Amino acid sequence: MYRFFLDFFSSFLLIKIYQFIIILGIKMISQHRGHIVLLYPPSRTQNHHSCPTGLLMLAAVLEPQGYEVRLLDACAAAQKRNADQIIKEIIGLQPDVVGITLVTPLVRQAYDLAKRLSALGINLIAGGPHATLLPNEPLENGFQAVVIGEGEPTIIEAIEAVLGRFPKEKVKGLAWRDSDGQFHMNEQRPLIADLDDLPFPARHLVEPRNYGDRNNLGLFGNIFSSRGCPGRCAYCAGGLFGKRFRFRSAENVLEEISQVKQRYGTPHFHFVDDTMALDRDRLFKICQGIKDRTLSITWSMMTRVDSVDEPLLKAAAESGCIRIDYGVESGHPETLKRIHKPHSLAMVRKVIPLTADFGIEPCVFFIFGFPWEGPVETRETLAFMKELSPHLHQFHPALASILIPFPETEIYRKYKDEYNFQDWWLSDQRSYDAPGLETHSLFECRVFPLGAVLDADFFHYSQEVKEAIYDAFQFMYMYNLRNRSWFSRLNHLVQLFLSRRLASFSPSLERRIFGFLKKLIPAAPRSAAVFTEAPNGYDRRSSL
Repeated sequence: MYRFFLDFFSSFLLIKIYQFIIILGIKMISQHRGHIVLLYPPSRTQNHHSCPTGLLMLAAVLEPQGYEVRLLDACAAAQKRNADQIIKEIIGLQPDVVGITLVTPLVRQAYDLAKRLSALGINLIAGGPHATLLPNEPLENGFQAVVIGEGEPTIIEAIEAVLGRFPKEKVKGLAWRDSDGQFHMNEQRPLIADLDDLPFPARHLVEPRNYGDRNNLGLFGNIFSSRGCPGRCAYCAGGLFGKRFRFRSAENVLEEISQVKQRYGTPHFHFVDDTMALDRDRLFKICQGIKDRTLSITWSMMTRVDSVDEPLLKAAAESGCIRIDYGVESGHPETLKRIHKPHSLAMVRKVIPLTADFGIEPCVFFIFGFPWEGPVETRETLAFMKELSPHLHQFHPALASILIPFPETEIYRKYKDEYNFQDWWLSDQRSYDAPGLETHSLFECRVFPLGAVLDADFFHYSQEVKEAIYDAFQFMYMYNLRNRSWFSRLNHLVQLFLSRRLASFSPSLERRIFGFLKKLIPAAPRSAAVFTEAPNGYDRRSSL
């Protein structure tokens, strides 16, 4: 009898175990909806010290819906990948769909990569600012579909549509190509009404070693708190998030900061918003909340010159703000009017010293090379930079500190025919890779480390204008060395002078001489530097 009950109990238990395994398997199958790779394409000029926030936001939407997500940032500073390496890795991962972020400076490389991946039968979806502005273009270059505008509300339906599990024509905000090669543009998807509905970025998917290590202060600290910009800047399209300013509540922002600080120990946060201070009441609440929660953090932001005043700067400083980025753009009043900037030079003269007085580092961005500017106007901007310099810690010239005519901007539409740069991003004739001593002068390597934009010669600058631009960048370079010894500064100044003068009459001779001497010439270490990246590791203009 004992044996009978033992056998019965064993059989019963075995049946229950089998039932549990079957139910668990069915549940796992039903929950696993696909393997997705989110890819930021390779670049010869970009080096990321943190994962792009857009990838993390999309991953945060996909994971809870049963998708397995892998992030692949080809521009990660400590693990850069070229096209061949990306293809090899994707073949090994065998994803169901690859989503690729398209930004204008990288689209030619991205399209070459997409064509190779498409030839392997891999499903591709494009998104990002360039794809939003020119949705048909990716469809001509290997992509099956394009997400237009904000990706979070569209990405799941887009993936299901590409996999054939949802009708493409029913996905709002999707552009696609049918089997006959015809383009289709679906109904526009409305912008996200309440940004508090979005999940926090999927930071847990980031591999720290790809960006250095966990001591990288910018690794988890980038945070967006608003979207949209009402500005009409002539050099900016502003197509991805629209013109209407939308924002997360102060409480929602503070909760994300608290969670990231607790989980990762992140001491510094950078708000990647275009105009962080546009809603003053909300910013005051965020500043007060940082103090009330005793978060003990530092933070930085980018905002407009006309959006700050003494009370706001006081509140920001008291809550840990250590840096504010301002898009000053020009020291020439007529240029400010023509590019529709809302501030005046008088405002800048007031705000920059005031920011510094509160112990906040003001960081100013300028753009050189507007097509109506000659050497006189360019030197006006240089003079204005010199006037502001006593209040600045460093200059941080970006890739777009020399005007780049991005698609669908006022500048692009107005001058593309006159200067013949229609669709310039599809041609290697307008490239502006980071310079090297094999192809450029030492002077160019030093003062244009992020990219030799003058190589593209978008606006056919005269030599006088180029010389004025050289003077401005040389000033910024030398200003950033002001705390070095006098001998070090003199050494750098002599190098720049000799390189620039030699290159003016014999570029090949200059390259031979300095190429031979390059091992003897002390490089400018990034720590002191010359042109370092922003402390948070994020440069808005390098990724336009």
